[in-house]
Amino acid sequence: MAATTMMTTLGFVLPTGLSPQRRGGFRCSLVRCSASSTASGLVEKPWSSYDARLVLEDGSIWPAKSFGAPGTRVAELVFNTSLTGYQEILTDPSYAGQFVLMTNPQIGNTGVNLDDEESEQCFLAGLVIRSLSISTSNWRCTKTLADYLTERNLMGIYDLDTRAITRRLREEGSLNGVLSTEQTKTDEELLQMSRSWDIVGIDLISDVSCKSPYEWVDKTDPEWDFNTISRDGKPFRVIAYDFGIKHNILRRLSSYGCQITVVPSTFPASEALKMNPDGILFSNGPGDPSAVPYAVETVKELLGKVPVYGICMGHQLLGQALGGKTYKMKFGHHGGNHPVRNNRTGQVEISAQNHNYAVDPASLPGGVEVTHVNLNDGSCAGLSFPAMNVMSLQYHPEASPGPHDSDNAFREFIELMKRSKQSS
Repeated sequence: MAATTMMTTLGFVLPTGLSPQRRGGFRCSLVRCSASSTASGLVEKPWSSYDARLVLEDGSIWPAKSFGAPGTRVAELVFNTSLTGYQEILTDPSYAGQFVLMTNPQIGNTGVNLDDEESEQCFLAGLVIRSLSISTSNWRCTKTLADYLTERNLMGIYDLDTRAITRRLREEGSLNGVLSTEQTKTDEELLQMSRSWDIVGIDLISDVSCKSPYEWVDKTDPEWDFNTISRDGKPFRVIAYDFGIKHNILRRLSSYGCQITVVPSTFPASEALKMNPDGILFSNGPGDPSAVPYAVETVKELLGKVPVYGICMGHQLLGQALGGKTYKMKFGHHGGNHPVRNNRTGQVEISAQNHNYAVDPASLPGGVEVTHVNLNDGSCAGLSFPAMNVMSLQYHPEASPGPHDSDNAFREFIELMKRSKQSS
């Protein structure tokens, strides 16, 4: 059937700006729109249609429009309250096995660029947003968010009520769900998929960890290095266990003068000690800490041998290695605006967080100090065990794109290693 094209011209009359030399006027702008039609007279719609569904395990079905890759995927749905930094979220390995719903209504307005990647690929299962920006405006932008998701084979949906879904998650807790653009699948099939899958007990770390050791040398770009405190002295040798480590954690350590070797999550503790490190970092990572007992055993073997610093998943693994227990939170902490109190100083830091599990402080043995508390719900946000040179944070001190209130934690790790060397 032959196709024809119809052209339509739209006119806009806009007031011009006022100035001392010019008292104003009007400017006429023309926009030409085209639409394809067939001989039968049907015209292709110039707007997107509802071609996707989010089906949650509670039975709710949310029609949406798709962008990025097509397909059907199952994951746990969580919400993130960050106002910016969606590219860092997309490339954070800690989101493996999860759909991320952004509570900020408009996403995509700054596009994407090569500098804001937190890893070399995207590990989350899909992105859920209210409104997809129709244009990008940023001097570093190299492509649109939609093109980026398509290239990374990542699903995205928009034009659904993210506010209502967030309220549902807050009331019921994180929910498993299915994203699908396949019209051949029924709602009942998708609902069954969501109810037959569970993130609890799955080892997600193995898929996001590096496969062999490597040296990390990159520092925070001077243009973005907000901490100008002098970092003189001999560099400290640090081994970083990769449970899903973010690039900016490594950049901050390097900027503080550390020589870093990144090792896989399964790297033997005995081999790590043979490298004679000054300190060991246990990184962030996805999923349930109880699903990776091998990692807990590695942490146990290293405790008391060298100073250690745990971040996020590393904090939870340290909690278990010290004899404590972890539990799954109702809907977790995901966002760049969580207030945390430092119990030692009384100061409050605004922090970036991303975790669904927490350490139960009541289960910790004597001598272990809770150094930080999340002020939203009172959960444990930091630990210290001076007898074994242990420190940890449940949140992200590197916090890219921000906030940067907690960056000094890296200096505290440097001081911990320094004191250990002086006493040995």
